[in-house]
Amino acid sequence: MISNGFSVEPLTTSCREVWESRRHAVFGVSPGNSYFNVDRLRGTLDWLQTEFKQIDVIIPDSALKHTFTALGYDEAKAAKKARSETNVLRNRVLRAWTDLGGPRPADGLHRMSELSASPVYTEALAHCAHLTATDPTLSAASTEMTKEVLAAKGLTGDATPAQIAEAKNYLIAELPFFVSSCRIFDVDASLNFYHQPLPLANVIFSDTSALKPDPGQGYATIRPV
Repeated sequence: MISNGFSVEPLTTSCREVWESRRHAVFGVSPGNSYFNVDRLRGTLDWLQTEFKQIDVIIPDSALKHTFTALGYDEAKAAKKARSETNVLRNRVLRAWTDLGGPRPADGLHRMSELSASPVYTEALAHCAHLTATDPTLSAASTEMTKEVLAAKGLTGDATPAQIAEAKNYLIAELPFFVSSCRIFDVDASLNFYHQPLPLANVIFSDTSALKPDPGQGYATIRPV
């Protein structure tokens, strides 16, 4: 469906109901991805503020170091590079939002590291990590997505099992926002989304893995048209 210049594709009927509630949206932005330039961030934030009562933007700062560690950086350099990329992205979000008058009182811009102390997030993270390790369907889907992330970051050749295991921690850190953002942000309905289809989201919301979204949790592919 098209809404005010954006294509919205909820994954399931329940996801469509969450979208139609317009209660809350989680906007996850990816460091190092040219899609998230200031103009596109401004346009998306403007649209989100028009459509949703509340928006929370997530910058995956602490999780990104796992990707760079998997690529061969030592711990200190991986953390430094992650900080650099996420600071650039956060500044872009702030610039775009400032151009629109800034976040509304209910909106938020969060580094993932700031949410890691939340008991709800910590509980959801442990649950996601356990199921990613033990459920074959979820494990396979997360492995494939991790390989794609590493390739996009410049890895040549096949990733080793050790690289996949390390880099997968980035993905696992994001999973709580796919399944439990209602509880993390204390709202009754929450829509997570990305600008392109994610096979892992299809696995979670098609009821083919052991990881299930909480009641009121939705997911959609949303992009400008």
